Amino acid sequence: MDLKLPFVVAPHSGRLVEAWVPAFFPALHKVGPSLSMLRDELALAVMERFERESPSQVAQYQLPPHFALKRVTVDAEGRDREKNRRVVLQGTMSVLLEKWPRDTFWVVTPTRLPAARFALNQPADLPQALARRLMAWCLEHNLDSLDTHWAQGREQLELLEVDAYAPSVLPRTPPRPAQPARRRRTKNPEKEDTAPETPEQREQRRNRRRLTLVELRAVARNLSHGARDGTLERCFGREALVRELVEALEGREGSALVLVGPPGAGKTALIHEAVSRLTARQDAAGVRRDVWRVDGNQFIAGMMYVGQWEARARGVVKELMEVGDLLYVDDLASLVYAGRTRNERTNVAQFLEPHMARGELTVLAESTPERFERVREEAPTLASLFRVIHVPALDARATLPALLGTVRDLEAEGTDSAVQLSPLALETLLSLQERFVSHEAFPGKAVRLLRRVMARQGVSTSGTRRFSSGDVIDAMREQTGLPDFILGSAQPKKREALTWEMQRQVAGQPEAVEAVVDAILTLQSALQPSDKPLATYLFVGPTGVGKTETAKALARTLFGGEQRLIRFDMSEFVTSSSITRLLGRPGAPDGELTTALRTQPFCVVLFDEVEKAHPRVFDALLQFLGEGRLTDGAGRTVDARQSVVVLTSNLGVREAATHTGFHRAADSADAHYLSAVRAWFRPEFFNRLDRVVPFRPLTPAALRVVVDLALEALLSRHGIRQGNVLVEVEPRLLDLLVEEAYDPRYGARPLKRALEKRLTLPLAHHLVRRSADDLARVELLRDGNDMRVSVEVLVNAPAWAPERPASAWSLTEVSRLLEETRSRLEALMTEGVPEAGELAERLHRLALEATDIRDYELVPRDFLDAESPASTVKQMLTSHSSHVGHLGLRQRPVYEERPLHVSNEEQLRRAQPRVLALRDETAWVEHQLTHLARGTDVVTVLVEGLGDATPSAVWTVAHSLPSALGESAMYLEAVHADGRTEWLRSGDERSEDLVLRRVAVRMSAIGLREVLAPLRGYALVDLVYGDGPRQVLVRLEHLSEDVGSLEDVPRVMAAWDEAVVRERDARRSGAASVGAASHVILRGREGVTTGRPHDSTELTHVASGRRPREALAWAARVLREPSQGHD
Repeated sequence: MDLKLPFVVAPHSGRLVEAWVPAFFPALHKVGPSLSMLRDELALAVMERFERESPSQVAQYQLPPHFALKRVTVDAEGRDREKNRRVVLQGTMSVLLEKWPRDTFWVVTPTRLPAARFALNQPADLPQALARRLMAWCLEHNLDSLDTHWAQGREQLELLEVDAYAPSVLPRTPPRPAQPARRRRTKNPEKEDTAPETPEQREQRRNRRRLTLVELRAVARNLSHGARDGTLERCFGREALVRELVEALEGREGSALVLVGPPGAGKTALIHEAVSRLTARQDAAGVRRDVWRVDGNQFIAGMMYVGQWEARARGVVKELMEVGDLLYVDDLASLVYAGRTRNERTNVAQFLEPHMARGELTVLAESTPERFERVREEAPTLASLFRVIHVPALDARATLPALLGTVRDLEAEGTDSAVQLSPLALETLLSLQERFVSHEAFPGKAVRLLRRVMARQGVSTSGTRRFSSGDVIDAMREQTGLPDFILGSAQPKKREALTWEMQRQVAGQPEAVEAVVDAILTLQSALQPSDKPLATYLFVGPTGVGKTETAKALARTLFGGEQRLIRFDMSEFVTSSSITRLLGRPGAPDGELTTALRTQPFCVVLFDEVEKAHPRVFDALLQFLGEGRLTDGAGRTVDARQSVVVLTSNLGVREAATHTGFHRAADSADAHYLSAVRAWFRPEFFNRLDRVVPFRPLTPAALRVVVDLALEALLSRHGIRQGNVLVEVEPRLLDLLVEEAYDPRYGARPLKRALEKRLTLPLAHHLVRRSADDLARVELLRDGNDMRVSVEVLVNAPAWAPERPASAWSLTEVSRLLEETRSRLEALMTEGVPEAGELAERLHRLALEATDIRDYELVPRDFLDAESPASTVKQMLTSHSSHVGHLGLRQRPVYEERPLHVSNEEQLRRAQPRVLALRDETAWVEHQLTHLARGTDVVTVLVEGLGDATPSAVWTVAHSLPSALGESAMYLEAVHADGRTEWLRSGDERSEDLVLRRVAVRMSAIGLREVLAPLRGYALVDLVYGDGPRQVLVRLEHLSEDVGSLEDVPRVMAAWDEAVVRERDARRSGAASVGAASHVILRGREGVTTGRPHDSTELTHVASGRRPREALAWAARVLREPSQGHD
């Protein structure tokens, strides 16, 4: 007997779904990723429960013809007088209403509380009746609430069709005792009449057996469930291949198909589309042949004992044969390798092969061409059973329909009303994928990037999320690490700029800098080779000269960080078997090198001390260096054409050290290293190197650059960054380190040890002794051949007298302030000011502004303007009869005819900003009139970064000054790549290789001196890096001499530098102690993650809480502060 039962479906946590049958108590409840899977599990559970009941009891579960699912909101409160207990019911519950035709009542079943089922006469009384029933339930069961039973989301009703007499998986009764065998008369098989199984009976048998599958559910995923749920991928632009695949799968049982194509060609999407269409046709025809997706490794997952995975494989084959379903293998070669060990060649494919040969199994598989060739080699009989369907890659233009279809699907999956991707964004996406991602094929690589783009926030306007080419480039940058000037969103960099950038990271090695710059320029110009890595370099030279650091610098510049450097110490690969560590082996196919390249193909691969590796390693690297690809132990090809390969070696170093005059002949050194490399490596290996780059011993000048880089790394350590210590090192002390640690035999390594001894240890001792709450500037000075520590405690500037916030002002106070300001303006104009000039014009303008505010904003008045926020518009439903006998309703806008009074809040909102701005500007003009006789003040503020302050931090502080109070000019001191300094005027064109060092801001205005007086001290700027925040210190000082023009700046700054040196010498001569506290006057944040500084107005004056960039507000606040002597 077939029964239909209602069951309820609701979303669960994440992407899971929950389903339950409320007709049973306790309710049958299941949670899983697929509704179709839950339907099968519920059907099996219902059939097993029915087998334990009599047929008369089973009949009562039959679904009545009248049923519905209602969502009811409950808000009730009651009290248990016996226990003095209060019960509150507030929530929403779904209920199932059922009614048979002859019944006069409805049966109401709360879906999440089926035991509280009750009867109801009229559905209109459902809210009140449900509240009473649930209240009675709570009182009966001593519950204070039903919080765990309320509906948490949208619930829907589905129907479950089951066979009430399906055979049980377990025996219903114990087996009977064995009876003596009876002698039976043998029958002639030829005369025995047995009716053959009809197609309908076979389909019913298979459906019942499908509910009890065990092994298939353990190792495979039912794709047909995903097809019914609509969660499978779509395939666009492959209609001919989809039809061919569907027709092949609809044919006779026992066929074997394999889709062969490059990664990303769309094989999986093609299969998903075919499964969706095949499932839809089968459901319409009333037949069922599910498709089960499996990976070869799932057969052996969790298997520990001998024979376990073999038993599982036999069970899977048996169940597939019983239900007639299809097996889909997403990687055909995985069947050949799964189950193999070092001593045993048995694999999963051997269990499937005889059944496939007899036509007992229908198998669908996919594979790449390289992997399918490995199947032909390892299991030729298995490969011959498959019909091959080639899936070629699409070109960029043919990929466009797939992208548009993906956009529509993503829009349907999301909650947004619309998603818009600009045509330029699609063109950029296709262009970037075609240019940089060669290890995957279209359309897969483009679709994956599109999904990554649309997972971003985008720009939301009017309910539509819009994505531009900038979003595509951002997603591509995250994927590859490539900088903007290579991706095309920034101006291409010239050779000079790249050379200067690399020289800041690589010291004393011009050949290495040239080689790295060539690789970057080749990629920027899209001229990289298509059949090999981007570049292959052999760095050869003595130890400690920067070979590894050059590789790190290349990873930072080209791929965004040192985490893109994959390093192998080849001294660990000295045996013949060590090659398996790099590439893997059949039993353990994931090698270190192949796994790293598969995970991140955009990287720098460093083979350190390559000459120490075993010759077999060189043989394995031939394919890597020559073709840009590797094959792991499982036959999978790894593409390495997006990587840069760097090999380092010490070949020829010992001979070079003893060569007479070697250090004087650079050409001879290059020839010597090249000869040593040729003698060591075989010709076929040497010819795969793009360039042999010799590294020379470091000179003292080069070591000076190295110590600067090492110091920068030291100051960025966590202990200093989090220890409230701002460290500044005197350049003369670094010169001392170079003098003491210079040894041409060992390069920079002794220097780094000296840095740790001279700087790191004293800093560590200071951090241990000091209080962690104190902020200090620690200056490390050279004192002869020793080091002296000078400590300057930094404290926040004393807070000024607090002022009432603008939000606390009332309308009366704003009106009073306006009248006071007007009175001051009238007094100033009465006292007499110059008839001409800027101050007179500003006074007249302010007076007009005050009158306008008084007459328009603060006078009570009524408004009839429909555009005004104070007006109201009503939508009234009015009776309208246009014809006799016809009545209807229409919407007609009706405006209020009487004027509406503007509230005090609305007046305050409009007037307050204007009144406060008027007050501030009036105070500044009054101050200027007071100091008119003194003439124009000229103040030059020097903004200078200390320690490891970045140029962008200096720039941010310079732009935080109130330059708008008068005329201003900004002079920049920039440093060239060769160390030369040059003063420039802001706005003048300058080369890209210049680094900002400090800024002199010259401002002139009447009365300016008093307003700028508080801006002298230190600015503490927070830098936002990817690995966390970091604080730097910028000093603000007022120069005593005027810089009237650009020509005066070097002279004035030279005098300032001499004064700074004298102060430093004075600190050097004193004992190491904590000096007087200095004030931090500005604090704020500056970001470097985007390459642009944040808005400079984020820097706030510590004492006042004001932003000096807001010039007039800042000036008025200074003038109102009693501690500044202006009030």
